[in-house]
Amino acid sequence: MSNCEARTDLAAKVAEALKEKKPVMLASLAAQFGVAEKDIAEAMPEDMAKVISGEHFEKVWEALTAWEKATFIVQHGGHIIEIKTRIAAGKFGHGYYNIMGKEAVGGHLKADAIAHIGFLSMPFMGLESHSVQFFDADGHVAFSIYAGRGDDKKILPEIRESFFALKASF
Repeated sequence: MSNCEARTDLAAKVAEALKEKKPVMLASLAAQFGVAEKDIAEAMPEDMAKVISGEHFEKVWEALTAWEKATFIVQHGGHIIEIKTRIAAGKFGHGYYNIMGKEAVGGHLKADAIAHIGFLSMPFMGLESHSVQFFDADGHVAFSIYAGRGDDKKILPEIRESFFALKASF
């Protein structure tokens, strides 16, 4: 099977899985089909996902700092850490992208290790959901940032609008 045929086959399988009523996530689909999360994102319908080069890391991160609310997620070793916060600004220094959060998420990211960035729109548990996924060179999610919700569990309209504008800018 050629690379193109394999991508088409995966896209068909992903489309079928997305029609099922059970909740699906990028990681669960990747495990189901034995591929990396980025492969799933690239196989998703165009209206649900767009994958860009990691070279746009700084532009994407800066845009996310405008969001009033976000959920920063890291999955590692079966653990899922979710932090509801505002995304703090950062700057490059000493080989890292240093997040300058004092009351928000802070830390040091290896921005040069982010090979691709995905904009995903996947419903979860019956709720509209939009996220920015940061993929490493192997196509695995290093971390994710999900659009923030209000008390009614709906994505805040200005964040939804910002997500789609950022996605469309690429």
